[in-house]
Amino acid sequence: MTNAIAPNSRNRIRPIWLLLALLLSALNVSSAPRKKQVPGPEELIQRAAENEVAALKQPLPCSYFQRLEWNWGTETRRVFQTSEGAASRVVEFNDEPLGPDQLAKQIGALQKLLADRDTRKHALEEDQAETRRRIHMMEAFPQAFLFQPDGDALGGLLKFTFSPKPGFSPPSRESQVYRGMTGSVWVSPGSQRLARIEGVLTKDVSFGWGIFGKLDKGGRYEIEQKQTSPGVWHITRLELDVKGRVFLGGFRLQRDERDTEFRRTPPKLTFQTAVEFLLQSPSGPAKGAFPMESKKNQEERDPRNKTAQPPLLKAQPKIL
Repeated sequence: MTNAIAPNSRNRIRPIWLLLALLLSALNVSSAPRKKQVPGPEELIQRAAENEVAALKQPLPCSYFQRLEWNWGTETRRVFQTSEGAASRVVEFNDEPLGPDQLAKQIGALQKLLADRDTRKHALEEDQAETRRRIHMMEAFPQAFLFQPDGDALGGLLKFTFSPKPGFSPPSRESQVYRGMTGSVWVSPGSQRLARIEGVLTKDVSFGWGIFGKLDKGGRYEIEQKQTSPGVWHITRLELDVKGRVFLGGFRLQRDERDTEFRRTPPKLTFQTAVEFLLQSPSGPAKGAFPMESKKNQEERDPRNKTAQPPLLKAQPKIL
């Protein structure tokens, strides 16, 4: 007896081995790492703008210090961001502690927020109106401009230049300024967030056919934000220098803002609780700081870590 395989059996086995070889080859090709495709400028900036709008609509509770430099001097504020709005108080003028009269005014203003419902309602409505203006600006940003790649920037960012798109019809009063603005934008392709915007007014921009006001050519605007923890971005710098006219009076608005020392606060922090805390602990972060959450709890609680596109901030200043 022999173990030899009949010739016809060999012929039937050969195609099977060929088929297996082809399948293995296909698997090797499909499993080979592929270079991640980066969306085109318009798509990438559209996605990033949508994430900025989402962040504006659902801000994460936090505290930080905000240093503002105006043409008359500087002030430093401690700010608590809540889901209802931001509560803040001045802790320094011109980089010096408050004097007795200044301190009394700050305490009086916070006490009035707690005691007077109308005052508190007005403050929250103003904060919410400012947020809506910034949302309008960010929603219109991708539609207002033509974007062109301008090379890679440091830190893995992509840089694009932008110029007004012909035929753009501003959907809101705030976005009318885009008709005369050119500049550059830096985008994080991985996080799909806008990391930096620099804009310059290259022509005068009128509001209401010039009846309500005008912004002069040469105005400058810069904003920068950074990722302070996984999936969480905050504005760290804002510079604004614009001149114009409102009705019969001229104006010049200069603002230099630096935001630092961001800290997570309890997720259910209310506006009233934040005001009470500011009354108790007006100065540095070491005094009466809210207990920090563990990193694990932060990541589990933060819904933006569960999506590929985590939701600036207060991204745009009020111009008019």
